[in-house]
Amino acid sequence: MKRVFWTFYFVFFAICCFAQREKKHLIDSTAYDRWPSLGSPIISNDGKYTAYEIQNEPIGNFTLVLKENSGDWEERFIGVRYVVFSADSKDAILIDTTNRLCIVKLGERTIDKIDDVSYFNLPSNGDGEWIGYKCSKSKDITVMNIRTKRKRSLSSVSSFSFSKDGKVLLYVIDSVNRQPNQQLKRLHLSSGIEEILWSGRGIEDMILNHDASRVAVMVEGKNACKEIWYYQKKKGRAELLVSDESFSGQEGFVLDRISKMSADGKYLFLTLVKLHKTDFKAKENSTVNVWSYLDNKLQSAQLQDGDPEHFSSVAVDVASHHITYLSKSNEFVIASSAADQVHLVESVLGDGDRTESSWNKKALITYAVKSSDGKIDIPLKLEGVHVISISPDGKYVIYFNNINKNYYSFEVPSGIYRKITGDINTSWIDCYRDDAGEVPRGIAAWVDNDYAVLLYDRFDIWMIDPTGNRKPINITEGYGKQHNIIFFLAMLEDSKGVSRGKTILLNALDITTKKNGYYKTVIGRPGMPEKLTMGSYIYKLVGNPYIDQSGIYPVKAAHRDAYIVSRMSATEYPNYFYTTNFIDFRPISSLNPEKSYNWYTTELHSWKTDDGRILQGILYKPEDFDSNKVYPVIFQYYERKSFGLNEYLTPSDLAGGCDLNIPTYVSNGYIVFSPDIAYVIGDPMAGTLSALTSAARYVKYLPYVNKRKLGIGGCSFGGIQTNYLITHTNIFTAAYSSSGMSDLVSAYGIIVGGRSNQSFFEYGGQGRMGGTLWQAPEQYIRNSAIFNADKVVTPLLLMHTTKDAMSSFLQATEFFTALRRLGKRVWLLEYTDGNHGIRGRSARDFNIRLKQFFDHYLRDLPAPRWMTRGVPAEMKGIDNGLELDNRIKTPVVIETE
Repeated sequence: MKRVFWTFYFVFFAICCFAQREKKHLIDSTAYDRWPSLGSPIISNDGKYTAYEIQNEPIGNFTLVLKENSGDWEERFIGVRYVVFSADSKDAILIDTTNRLCIVKLGERTIDKIDDVSYFNLPSNGDGEWIGYKCSKSKDITVMNIRTKRKRSLSSVSSFSFSKDGKVLLYVIDSVNRQPNQQLKRLHLSSGIEEILWSGRGIEDMILNHDASRVAVMVEGKNACKEIWYYQKKKGRAELLVSDESFSGQEGFVLDRISKMSADGKYLFLTLVKLHKTDFKAKENSTVNVWSYLDNKLQSAQLQDGDPEHFSSVAVDVASHHITYLSKSNEFVIASSAADQVHLVESVLGDGDRTESSWNKKALITYAVKSSDGKIDIPLKLEGVHVISISPDGKYVIYFNNINKNYYSFEVPSGIYRKITGDINTSWIDCYRDDAGEVPRGIAAWVDNDYAVLLYDRFDIWMIDPTGNRKPINITEGYGKQHNIIFFLAMLEDSKGVSRGKTILLNALDITTKKNGYYKTVIGRPGMPEKLTMGSYIYKLVGNPYIDQSGIYPVKAAHRDAYIVSRMSATEYPNYFYTTNFIDFRPISSLNPEKSYNWYTTELHSWKTDDGRILQGILYKPEDFDSNKVYPVIFQYYERKSFGLNEYLTPSDLAGGCDLNIPTYVSNGYIVFSPDIAYVIGDPMAGTLSALTSAARYVKYLPYVNKRKLGIGGCSFGGIQTNYLITHTNIFTAAYSSSGMSDLVSAYGIIVGGRSNQSFFEYGGQGRMGGTLWQAPEQYIRNSAIFNADKVVTPLLLMHTTKDAMSSFLQATEFFTALRRLGKRVWLLEYTDGNHGIRGRSARDFNIRLKQFFDHYLRDLPAPRWMTRGVPAEMKGIDNGLELDNRIKTPVVIETE
């Protein structure tokens, strides 16, 4: 009997100890302060090593990690952020917290150290042998061969840089022969030969080509006149190219900076700035701003912008010194051919506000093609432009006509316009979003310079001949449309151009299951794309504006097909992985802070709305979910969030500076549901009401949901939706609305950020009203919460900032005073800092109050005193009212009429 007793005792004791050991923390503000994050990774040229930063590890500090991709070698440096791999991938160079230059031998435990270094530089290419560094209390620099340790000291150096090929060092010497002059010198690293390229004073800007055989400097000339000097190796000396006086006849423009050098070095591109024309002072302290219908730009926008600096872009032929003006005031070079010979220029007619371009003739946007030599200057006759690009050789301009939903080409040499997608039966519109009108997915890349262009349709990728002569080819064979998969080019460098026969990597997203991964296909070769990996992860969500943690583009090694990718899921931290084939992935980082906390899981749910639409949403459940319990539910929404099914949400005070943080609430006993919303132009809130009421009915009948405890909330556009919802349904127990509008009639004409708010509501705006206030006044009224304030039953917590530049604080006070007048249960938290959201102490304060609000109404916890009694203005900063009220059980509705 004793044996049985002691056996039972020890088993029971072991179970209790195990249970206590496994008990996880609930997420709170201490977790926010401890949570680590990863900085961007870099990979060595040979693909064998990766470097990345862990922020907030240790707490309040950061750690640099050097990691072998296929082995166990690793080095860590606390307090270090910046590191560079040598071009030959043998070393990693950094400065530690004691100001020592550390040359880390990759794969070894050897670190060469040099004391008291404040700065270093090394070539991005070449043999990886050279480094230049500067000591803290010296004006000298040291150039050292990393392999031989041979050093050379250069005196009185103010700045230096290596050529990209790693063979030449350019440096500037100050105070030559005790005179206030400078010298620009070039040092040939292998031979040690020095050359003086230029002497003078006041170097302000410099640019060089890949091997430093061509160098341009902007300097201060006589009488404070700026000059551009240009050095060519074949001439052996620098020559004056242009100066401020070269532009004396051009409306007061002077040199501002060197923008770039063409790839062949034949052209130098400069930015000019126009001297302010209003040098006179106001005669009196005027108290009037004169607004006029004749103003090209609103008076408020003029006052906010101040006296604008007008810029101009010019191309200078270094051989002839000929100057070509590519753009002047209100013109911008938005794209150039690969060789910088032909340019696409966007112009705003007059000096109007481009946000008014849909109606203001003084703000109309036009386009032109110009060449660096000035021989081409063609205004384009385009309409409905939404996407526009110039080809690598400069022969074609491709653009999307948003009126008839087709792509067109303009052939620069012939001046011929062609519709190049008219015979293709597909939709080019992005299925991710409709908050900016019907937006095309855009141009993926050019093929073999100007041979063809790759265009995204809704799912797949097409190769189109810009002349329209060759038959279009769907390079993904319609696989995307057939399987509800959206394809994007996975590598950023491929967007610069691809070649026929090249195997390219595709990013893939299944819009039904939300799985993400990679495929590959061959440009110009028939056949379905080949799947490499697809899973319940996020590697990279391309082009989705609604997901905060969207991953990173793969980072490729320069000399090998080796990559670093990020991968996350709802339950796995977004760590870095190494791959060579996008099938096998080796962990590079291994953060998992969520394992110490009661985390969350996600489920994808679908339901039918009253009008028969099928919508999707994410159900967030706590890790310790018990199906025998019932949970309060909060509906949190913004556009279409279901694509974030596999997103790893970081604990913080607020999401986006104004929304509740889902991991915090779920960890603390709530379920959160994020539904997608389908809209109708002209009546967007009807779609909101349909989506949320049908979602609530669906969720209510899940057996673990407390049907009487349903909360809602959103920020910005989500705040507008919340305000509307509580005026049209009483099924929700409590609601919060952050930085939202309540009166679309008054909001339509309001000034936000110095500019009119009209474009938000009109054609292509997120407000989705589809027209002006006077064209459809009943629609604006019907979609405004303020006109139905008397219908509100749901307790409402409003949050707004005093200086919100996107949604005026007056929108919050208008709704609040209406509800207060009606005796409704409403509170307004006004934060005097922040803009369209809050950070720091204010975010922490709102987080606490929002949690207290929902805890009271959805979990029946006592209400805080700020809810039951308020906080008098005289007690601001003295009594925050956060203490729970043990006398007044709950706020009550006040009878006012």
